[in-house]
Amino acid sequence: MTEQSFLKFEDLMSYATGQRKSGEWLTVYARTASEKEDVGNYSALVPIDSVDTCLNEASWDLSLGDGMPGFVFYSDDRTEYLRFGDDDGIEPLIIYRSSYGSKPAYVEVSEEFRHFHDLHEDRTANVFVAYDESGDEIEVVRMSDEKVEVKVKYIKEYLSARGMAMLLYYVVDRWSAKSLAELGMTKEDDRQRSEHYCYSRFAEPYASELDSQKKTIARLLGKKVFRGAANYDPRRSFARGDRKYEEFIIAVDDDGEVVHHTSDEDELSNYFGKNPGAPHYLTPVFFRKGVMAKYYNAPARYSVDDGYLSCTGYWGLQLDNNHADYVVVFLGDLGKLPNKEQLYWKSHNVSPDGKMSDVAFRRAMLGEWAEAAEPALVFKRAYEQFGKIWLSKQGWDLFKPLKPGDVHHWTALHVPSDGNQKEFDEQIMSLTKLLVDRINEAEVGKRATLEPDDKGGITKFGRYLGAIVFPDDEAFVKFLRNLQSLRSGAAHVKDLKRNSQYQKAVRFFDLDTKGLSRGFADILSDATVFIEKLEEHVTTNTDDQPAS
Repeated sequence: MTEQSFLKFEDLMSYATGQRKSGEWLTVYARTASEKEDVGNYSALVPIDSVDTCLNEASWDLSLGDGMPGFVFYSDDRTEYLRFGDDDGIEPLIIYRSSYGSKPAYVEVSEEFRHFHDLHEDRTANVFVAYDESGDEIEVVRMSDEKVEVKVKYIKEYLSARGMAMLLYYVVDRWSAKSLAELGMTKEDDRQRSEHYCYSRFAEPYASELDSQKKTIARLLGKKVFRGAANYDPRRSFARGDRKYEEFIIAVDDDGEVVHHTSDEDELSNYFGKNPGAPHYLTPVFFRKGVMAKYYNAPARYSVDDGYLSCTGYWGLQLDNNHADYVVVFLGDLGKLPNKEQLYWKSHNVSPDGKMSDVAFRRAMLGEWAEAAEPALVFKRAYEQFGKIWLSKQGWDLFKPLKPGDVHHWTALHVPSDGNQKEFDEQIMSLTKLLVDRINEAEVGKRATLEPDDKGGITKFGRYLGAIVFPDDEAFVKFLRNLQSLRSGAAHVKDLKRNSQYQKAVRFFDLDTKGLSRGFADILSDATVFIEKLEEHVTTNTDDQPAS
């Protein structure tokens, strides 16, 4: 680009005339400076019927720092409070706070805009986020001291809801070390207006005692109109008809082909005669166990309980997670998930293979109470119950509560997928946290006769179990030591020479024969048996009373 083209702003004409698309993000505030150019961008909300008047002049209708609350005083002693300091209905989206130079200047986003979209501030990332129906974060505003961008969809919805338009202001100053004559240019003053934009641009001699290198200045000043969404309907987000429903595999036909059907409740039958001949709302749909990995890996967002999965505050799903090989969900319940979640579950959908678990059948179909059967769920129930009983009987915790930073070891405890060594190692780590790391060494040490060389929680725990005459003390200690060896192996190279203790633990739990999934399930079952025996022992024996 030649210097003449640069000073005539030929590279910015598509922007000034609204021909350049904004894309997904809209710049509503910016300030940049370089050796040859200074740029300022701003914006304001304007009543739609005021747009035409505002386009009569290229100058900004709202300056940085304007748009603050104020009063107007009339000659007849009347006083009027104005939310934005003027009665022309123009208001800022971005509020510039200068503090009159006493503190660093900064910018704020309109409170009404933030509240309209229920935006939450992430100060670390300097963004405002919304949450979709799946509970996933969506960046809506990106902020810095030099620039503010807003996602187009959200500003369009806001403008439509408010019945207003937005004016995007800009001013660009450019300089040259050459005079107009040297550039082969003459003093120019160009003004253009349409129903969508207006601008003025000029080039003229420039003289400054502070900067003798600048001999010519050019300025592009203007505004363009940005309007709301033409098809915006505030009722749409609440309208059931706008929901999307995926199809899932519900059967296999006589030719061995899978049969799909929509999860839309309106197209399913029920026990009250709805849609006769259609698949029932309670048709079981089968999924690979791996479908749960997403939720186990984000325990801060998702909660996996016995028969229920939830994304806190957004959605919940009844499910059968007591099945030995699959996760089973009723077809109609799948339709209640956000479409994004339906698509995720669909990617793990498999042909029906057998029936739902006996536990889920008794609960859902027979209305009976049934205890969980899945090893991780059974262990967690036993562990929780034991902790309460032990504390009430003894007055202290045998296994100390997890620290806040370790709670995920509890919430995400599950039987890993077979063959997934990483997942297996993580679950061994979690179980060891619960059964070894949280042993209350201080309390058991008070109640056991320790040898001078006794080190570590397992050794002290073993001494304590012997002191209270727990009949399975040696077996439990052996179990814990091998569990600890598996955990240690997860952190080191697993080979015979360098980690023989790990290999011994593999043989102890027969993992080579059972595989990782069944092997861990059996480890959980054995742990549950020990916990239940301890509970029985403390319930029937009162020898070990709280220390006075």
